[in-house]
Amino acid sequence: MRLNSRVSSVADDAAAYNAAISASVDITDAYLRNGILTLVRSGRDVDSNSRRSFLYQIPVDTAKTHQTLIIPPPTEIATKIKARIPSASGDKIAILVEEAVAKDGENVKADDTRKVFEIWTEGGHNLAARIVLPKDMHGKVCTDVAWFGGFSWSPDETTLVYVAEATPPKTASFFDEVDASATSSCKGGADDRSADTMHASVDSSPSVLVREKIGEKNIPERLATGNVGHIQNVPGDAIEDSSEGGYSFGQPVFSPDGNSVVYVGWDAGGGGSMPRRLGSIYCYQRPAKLYSSRVATLRESLSSSKNDGGSDDSARDDEGWTCLTPNDRLARSPRFSPALEAGRFKMVFLCNTPGFDTHGGCMELHSIDWDADKETALIDNRQVLVENVDLPTDDDRPSAKIGGICFPGLFVNQLPTDCFSEDGKSVYMTTQWGSISRAIEVSTENGRIKPLRFRSSSEDPARASQSIFSVTKDGAIVSESEPGQPATVGYISSDALNTGGGAEVQCLSLHKMESILGAVSGTSSSQSATNVSFEVLNVSPSHGEVAAPVQAILMFPDNPSNDKLPLIVVPHGGPHSCTATGYIPSYSYLCRHGKYAILHVNYRGSTGFGQAALESLAGTAGILDVKDVVHAVERVLESYSQIDPSRVGICGGSHGGYLAGHCIGQYPDLFKVAAMRNPVTNIATMVSATDIADWCYIETLGPGGYDWNSFRGPTREELGVMFDASPIAHVDNVKAPTLVALGMSDRRVPPSQGLEYYHTLRSKGVRTKLLVYEKDGHAIDRVASEADHW
Repeated sequence: MRLNSRVSSVADDAAAYNAAISASVDITDAYLRNGILTLVRSGRDVDSNSRRSFLYQIPVDTAKTHQTLIIPPPTEIATKIKARIPSASGDKIAILVEEAVAKDGENVKADDTRKVFEIWTEGGHNLAARIVLPKDMHGKVCTDVAWFGGFSWSPDETTLVYVAEATPPKTASFFDEVDASATSSCKGGADDRSADTMHASVDSSPSVLVREKIGEKNIPERLATGNVGHIQNVPGDAIEDSSEGGYSFGQPVFSPDGNSVVYVGWDAGGGGSMPRRLGSIYCYQRPAKLYSSRVATLRESLSSSKNDGGSDDSARDDEGWTCLTPNDRLARSPRFSPALEAGRFKMVFLCNTPGFDTHGGCMELHSIDWDADKETALIDNRQVLVENVDLPTDDDRPSAKIGGICFPGLFVNQLPTDCFSEDGKSVYMTTQWGSISRAIEVSTENGRIKPLRFRSSSEDPARASQSIFSVTKDGAIVSESEPGQPATVGYISSDALNTGGGAEVQCLSLHKMESILGAVSGTSSSQSATNVSFEVLNVSPSHGEVAAPVQAILMFPDNPSNDKLPLIVVPHGGPHSCTATGYIPSYSYLCRHGKYAILHVNYRGSTGFGQAALESLAGTAGILDVKDVVHAVERVLESYSQIDPSRVGICGGSHGGYLAGHCIGQYPDLFKVAAMRNPVTNIATMVSATDIADWCYIETLGPGGYDWNSFRGPTREELGVMFDASPIAHVDNVKAPTLVALGMSDRRVPPSQGLEYYHTLRSKGVRTKLLVYEKDGHAIDRVASEADHW
């Protein structure tokens, strides 16, 4: 009887979890063209252990005809389709396809794949060309537009620029025959280039030559002829033979005149001013500048070349490159406005001139004029539109505050591809404003900031997280979500966008995206009727040198019986990130189905609260963040009688796991149980094994604690500081049962960290369980692994 009950319970849990993840609305590539909203929604398929993507094409009444519009069902996107890139007019769509082609009479082999750009015209209805990318030109095309990837159509829509990985050299044993004339071969399994480009990426395989999987080259493609060529005139030069110079390129965009490409160049290490290559993903402090390279000669050469679908490297006479931000340590995300007057445009970009050592931080918004007639940037005509904010200022006007705090500065990782108003006088973006994600409008004339206030589906849009995907002459595509409510997609007309005064604008909810992918085998996927309510709490701790706001998001399930609720405390990872008031499937599941109260704590060091508040954590990790978490918990226990103080647990990943370890070690009577995912437990043993060694120095020794211009191991004294700042220093006090989950392919926080902690707890007789996911990296986000863990 107990066995049957347990089986039933597991089935119910699986069904509830599947309902929560099926309801999630994860949107990418949302754009509005010619009255049609196109977006891609991905979903987790637990049965097949995969993510599946679906294409939505939703008609929008941009002409205000008030006619009933028929919305077609979504269609699944084939896994071979890696990217869809619409032109500005909407007439053309470039689709990147990775396809397998078998040789005659043979089965498809791993090497029998090729990359093809399909060019569809007439709004995507007519396949006009298929352009096979030469295998010897480059490796994988970078499709991660949030980082090194990026695609851009030329203004005349005849050329596409994209980013790809450099082709690694072939390697062989010293005992193998090697063609001496082959410049791309080497003996001994490595060469000088691989030594410069070695990188411990979370997705790299240790069984092959590991090369840094970031964009090393910008490669334009002439669509009319089907020819492909390199942009050679870039920093570092000598692209064919080495990566000497330590530069990696990405985020390319054509200039308004079409004869230059503006892009980001990262000092990737191994040259420049960073002798050691460090991990890049989620590390926004890596030195980066904006560059411009002329491509007029290359485009002309490709246009006049024979239409054979091959490559053309003969055009190398374009002028050299120009650094557009020579005095800035950090600059990224260039975007061009529509014409402000004849031949004059603005290029806006995110910038932080002195930079910062923490892996995230406050950015400024700058602009530079671009003269299309002279085909050049007017670098001296530079304007600071939004400055860095150390701490939110005091302002009693309710309209000046979001979630109880004033503007904290720009915490923006990337500007939308389509971010300008039709007249070019406003630029739109999504920023972290405390614990709330908020769409804002910034004037390109005077830098005035205006939150974009709208209501899509939330009963209280002031607390909901809102985002903006795309802005065109027809209006804006936005979304809104809450901890208990998956995102809905909305449309704001251009007329509504132009209304002033910061008043709430009319937003048309376009489509209620129902749960997708159905049930796990043997279960149903009906979403529980239990509602989730939430509050944003502002607490003011007295400890800490920087008096800055600390916020927490408290989630409650329906509780008609008024039973005392257990509390799960969730400090986020990073530490320089933030949990927003949006929908997170795993915590919605725990709250809605498990009947737990959930407390997300945005301790000092989080993004969205000013740069001074963020940097106050560097050098005090394991102290300030721990005290902030405990203060928030104590405040909740004092104020909410429905929470059971004897049943408080803590759960977190990465730095959140680090805080879980600290909390059960420093406050063993408060926290009764813990769950940790890839936790940092001993920084002294992590510093020589992680891909972000600078993190270990900065978070324990403070800003300036890492020497970017040289590489050395830590001193005896530094190791002592790192150990003292680690959970392992308090492990003797732990008595809470602890679950440790590890992705064994994690290169950021090596699994040895969790194993060390697990074995230490076991040796002390603490109830401990270990979950191991061999193929997962830092996030443990393979679908089956994620489901099993939660």
